[in-house]
Amino acid sequence: METNLFRNIKTISKGRKTASWIVRAAAVAAAAAVFSVYLYKNWKNYDPISLLAAFLSIAGFAAVFWLAAPRLIDLICGDNEFSSAEVTIKERSRTFVFICIGALAIHIVTFLLGVFVFKWFNASPNATFAYCFRTSWMKSNTDAGHYITIAENWYVREGNDKLLIVFFPMLPVLMRALNFITRDSYVSALIINSTATALASGMIYLTFVPVMGDKRSKAGAFIALLLPGAIFLNSPMTEPLFLLFSACAFCFMQKRLYVPAGIFTALAGFTRSLGVLIAVPIALVGIGHLAGLIKRKRPIAKTLVLLLLGLLISTFGTLGYLAINYSIHGDCLKFFEFQWSNWHQKACPFFDTVRYITKYSMQNAVEAPPKFWSLWFPQLVCIFASLLLVGSKARKLPASYTVFFLCYFAVAVGCTWLLSSVRYLSACLPLIAAAAMLCNKKLGAAAVFSLTVVLYAVYLVMYMMRMSVY
Repeated sequence: METNLFRNIKTISKGRKTASWIVRAAAVAAAAAVFSVYLYKNWKNYDPISLLAAFLSIAGFAAVFWLAAPRLIDLICGDNEFSSAEVTIKERSRTFVFICIGALAIHIVTFLLGVFVFKWFNASPNATFAYCFRTSWMKSNTDAGHYITIAENWYVREGNDKLLIVFFPMLPVLMRALNFITRDSYVSALIINSTATALASGMIYLTFVPVMGDKRSKAGAFIALLLPGAIFLNSPMTEPLFLLFSACAFCFMQKRLYVPAGIFTALAGFTRSLGVLIAVPIALVGIGHLAGLIKRKRPIAKTLVLLLLGLLISTFGTLGYLAINYSIHGDCLKFFEFQWSNWHQKACPFFDTVRYITKYSMQNAVEAPPKFWSLWFPQLVCIFASLLLVGSKARKLPASYTVFFLCYFAVAVGCTWLLSSVRYLSACLPLIAAAAMLCNKKLGAAAVFSLTVVLYAVYLVMYMMRMSVY
């Protein structure tokens, strides 16, 4: 009997290895085919260095998937990625509260630091604290002002403000509600985002515990506050809410509670366009859950219904946003038109984004050094660093995390005029998880936090100097 069991295990293991190699080969072949067609069409039009950068980005993307493939096969075959997912919030409630309080303190300190840095570089010596308080985090060429306008006037059909339909409604809706008390949209945004930032940090801790244990989860909770793009947690922007809803969705997904996970995915999708992508890891975890039940000869009907219901609910945020487009402009997809006509943005292959960012980096390094250091170079570093970081941990990260990162990366970076990749990627939960995994030892944690604090400070100073930080 033991011999038969050993043979069965060996056969299953061999089958999974074969499946991993098939999936890997298919992914590499697809990446090679896509880039070959792209190169054939464009090699005469673009310079070799930019095309090399594009190739390295798609190669890095394929490498991340290659490294994650065995864990993906294990997940689909029914293995539980989250061995400690049964840990309850109640068991971690004290640590959760302490982390939320610590995150709120850091949030307040960094906000005030930004105010004083702004006063130092921009305001006149006689400028009041109240003026700097309101002006410092409201950089005019970012989206902060747009959310306040929507909160106060809602979406409109005419005039320049009709373009604001491209911005998702969750933050403005909450601001409008809180304005009945505060009578001030900026104050409402600060209250909402301060609360969301503190809760997001606590939820990141609870979400990461089943993945990497207590110590690194605590590190991850604070790393999320100190990545360069996290400066926008202090601004009237959507990153705090998106991070909170993402962490909640992943937390419930890990517990295989698909309906609550779907609800928070819908909230994330009502906050930012990328939110609906959380449905992808929920589906993968659900498929693995069903496979595990089938292997154990357990009934699957209830789990299947709850999974499908959760996935359906996860689309409601995006569908709600499309419905607003239709109610205002009579076209569910009107935002696409305005994104292109006013912001010159539409979907493109992410590796082409890397190509033109490399091109502008080389041009601006000589012609416009401030824009090189504040806009193009940070984006280029962030894109490749994120692929390298997640790739280095792809064998340890849950496959659901890695697949979500790849989906998120492809959509967020795949844009014809990308200015905000540092901000977008800093709100990507799996990237934060990969960084937290570096904090296994004191030296590693010290290195990670030293680097993030320095980069955060540099990015904050550039923002307050009103350089090209978006």
